[in-house]
Amino acid sequence: MTAKDPQSEAANSRTLAELPFDAREERAIDTTARWMGTLGRFQILSGGLLLLLCVSVGVAWTFSAVTAAEVETDTTPPLVRLGEVSNLQMAIAMSLVALFAIIILRGGVLFNDAADDLEHHIHTSEPAGQPPGQGATYLEDAISSLGRALWLDTIIAFVLACVLVWLGTLA
Repeated sequence: MTAKDPQSEAANSRTLAELPFDAREERAIDTTARWMGTLGRFQILSGGLLLLLCVSVGVAWTFSAVTAAEVETDTTPPLVRLGEVSNLQMAIAMSLVALFAIIILRGGVLFNDAADDLEHHIHTSEPAGQPPGQGATYLEDAISSLGRALWLDTIIAFVLACVLVWLGTLA
């Protein structure tokens, strides 16, 4: 067995909240937090709009299936014929797009939370309502949220890459 160095143990036992930041580093963290907040709000908006589009298309598809179809004659041919799409295919496609929208939305919420936690860490010393040195710190919460958000964004990038490869094989 080797003897443990007391200085290295003390350095390892320090929490992230005890790390000293100079003014330049605090400005960099604050700027990063603002950009992360902007990106998070953009993802929340785009994920919400995509989810709203899915719901709207689903409602329109449902009501179009309920209404009686027009009788096709030789004098009134359809303007565009896209082929036959079954209700099951439409439901699967809308479910996948809705799942993708929810992942985008959740990633945006996590980015926004991480940005808020980073800003709180820079502008305050302890979380509200907690005694000094106890409980989770804002910086630890921000890093945790950021890790989950980046994991979700990795999934989004992988799905988009797979779709682009698939579309490339169709051409």
